[in-house]
Amino acid sequence: CQSIGYYTQAAVGQSALLWQSRPISEVLADRQTPDEIRVRLAVAESIRAYAEDILALPSVSSYRRYTDIGRDFVMWNVVAAGEFSVEPELFCHPVVGCVTYQGYFNQADALSFADSLTSQGFETTVAPVAAYSTLGWFPDPLLSSVLDYPDADLAALMFHELAHERFYLADDTTINESFATFVAREGTRRWLVDTNRHTDVLRFEKSESQRNAIVALIRKTRAALDALYSSDLSDADKRRQKQALLGQLRVDYGLMRQAGTVGDWGRWFDEGLNNAKLASIGSYYDQVGLFAYLFDEASGDFDTFYKLVEQFGELPRETREQMRLCADCK
Repeated sequence: CQSIGYYTQAAVGQSALLWQSRPISEVLADRQTPDEIRVRLAVAESIRAYAEDILALPSVSSYRRYTDIGRDFVMWNVVAAGEFSVEPELFCHPVVGCVTYQGYFNQADALSFADSLTSQGFETTVAPVAAYSTLGWFPDPLLSSVLDYPDADLAALMFHELAHERFYLADDTTINESFATFVAREGTRRWLVDTNRHTDVLRFEKSESQRNAIVALIRKTRAALDALYSSDLSDADKRRQKQALLGQLRVDYGLMRQAGTVGDWGRWFDEGLNNAKLASIGSYYDQVGLFAYLFDEASGDFDTFYKLVEQFGELPRETREQMRLCADCK
């Protein structure tokens, strides 16, 4: 259970986004709207239409309004994990259930909460968020924090957040985020092809290949840490070997970066490594393989794919776990 103060800041922050928003059609028609904003909003409109018409994603209310938030990020998420755990702690809330992060509209509040968790012995990471989904409970506006994104990145973000409105499984952040990550990847790839952005397709494929490589490297380190934490070694030995594994992760990243097989994650590494930070990556990518498998089963048809995903979500937890392992082996 979370404090009244937390829910107050969440309600105030969400309300401000809605009250300060304007219909995109109105912004486009406003002669005082700068040309660069007008161009980006037009691109966003075309992406939203593609999401609805081709990807079968809900867009009845979301991304039809625009909010200038006056800052680079809309909120900051706090992720925590135990000293000897690769699994993130859960934070439970009404409606959405238990999730692996807690978001704050004020960075200082997020840092303060992270400090309180650190004082309890947890490892934490605080990550900025440029956009998020209210799962269809509110009409999510397009935020100024994402307007300058390259076209492919803007499309991926919008497809990702709209995917949360299409499917959401309570109490399973990894399934929800991995599903949205897969939809964003496949949707963006198709959008680039269908809009004849052939150069961008090549750039996108390279970026995805590099991201897959770094995610696989992080997953390998998490698996090694999990085995270490489950061993009978003393806490002191676990701490020494833990630092060695994190150090090796840095070295391996450096070599892969020099070889050009991964993108620039330098800032992510420079800001420090711990269990929480590695777990936060896992939440978005650990089960992407499962949804790639279901997409293949659907022969690449999104409507059929969503039906298979919904059927998966209705299965008993034990059965879902077996399917996860099965898909991960493919």
